[in-house]
Amino acid sequence: MDILEYLKKRQSELEYKSHPVADQDERFKYLYCYGLGVMAVGNLKAVTELQPSFEAVLDSIYISQKSRNQVIVDINNYFDFRIAEFFKRINSKEAQYCFMADIYKLYRLALWSQDYCRGILGNYLKVFRFSDAECSFFEKFNKAAQEKNVEAAVKYYKEFKNEGYDISYQILVYFFPEFEMEEHYKDIHIEPGKTVAFDKPVVIDGDITVERGGSLLINGAFVSMKGSVSTVGGRIRLKGARVRVEECGSGFWMDFKETAVVNIEDSFIDCGKACGFLRQEAGRLIISRSEIKRTEGERAVSFNGLSSVIENTEFYSNVSGAIGIYGSAKMVLGQCSFNDASADYGGAVYSESIGNVKIERCNFNRCRADYLGGAVYFKYQKFGQYVKDCECNACIPQDTCIFNVYDDDVELKVR
Repeated sequence: MDILEYLKKRQSELEYKSHPVADQDERFKYLYCYGLGVMAVGNLKAVTELQPSFEAVLDSIYISQKSRNQVIVDINNYFDFRIAEFFKRINSKEAQYCFMADIYKLYRLALWSQDYCRGILGNYLKVFRFSDAECSFFEKFNKAAQEKNVEAAVKYYKEFKNEGYDISYQILVYFFPEFEMEEHYKDIHIEPGKTVAFDKPVVIDGDITVERGGSLLINGAFVSMKGSVSTVGGRIRLKGARVRVEECGSGFWMDFKETAVVNIEDSFIDCGKACGFLRQEAGRLIISRSEIKRTEGERAVSFNGLSSVIENTEFYSNVSGAIGIYGSAKMVLGQCSFNDASADYGGAVYSESIGNVKIERCNFNRCRADYLGGAVYFKYQKFGQYVKDCECNACIPQDTCIFNVYDDDVELKVR
């Protein structure tokens, strides 16, 4: 199976937001939907044609029922006041571009109400003060989306960038679900003061190095890579990333030294049995709502920094173990699951840290240690190590599923 095709299928399994503004606050979402409602339910003909699609957008944004009801009330009774508030709040290019994508998607459905909808669309473009280049891009990209012409859409997007503009890949795909654009890179070196951001499918044949003061952001991108990522003091963040490691010449795909904070959220990492996922030797580590699988040779996560929180994250097929904790590092593991992890000691979690380690509401499934700690191995028996409200299912050896914890600090179901 094609790698990017596979990752896209996995994305749907890990998707937490179905609309680009779904994670905004309730007031923002209300005003955003109010602006759409002006087109969709502001005219009797438009209501007949557009209301079902408008309701579907409201569902995908996860707006509250109270706010949904208020949209209709305010269009009918407080239009001048609310529309002024709408323009004041929907003021960034990113929000305006996303909003216009929704407006065009509604406009495509207009037949009887086409004149009314076209007038609303044109007024929004004027009030947002879109340039001729921006207006032209939306018109042409919308046409390509209607015709499902990916080649034309890519051409229009590149022309738009050449004019000095940009729009996130997330919005492009939301606007035109079949849109696909892949970029290729060799070795990437990020200098101090520079930021490289990936939000499109990328294939990288080489390594990424980030100097102190440089930044790498992988935001919603599909990444296929033959190489590794390393930094001494640089900034790296993964948000909604989908990564497949093809080859790796290092023990870990990502290696952090002298880094203050590493933040990984809503991401899917497949190391392809080529390496461990991450090693960090300083600072803080935060991993949330992610999946890390098929690591080998090193533990999936090796942490020797100050403190770490890993929550709502799933680990699968981690040969050489899932998590290693060293030095004086502190760690909290909450609501994580570990599946088919194996190592000499501590099939899933190994700790020789003198810092506090708390493991809460986690599941360990078919984890295996050759010697001790089928699920968790603590090198030192000491206070500050807790395993609370956890389950071990078919972990081996069963009699030392959790090794070296005081009895009062363990709440465990073993099956």
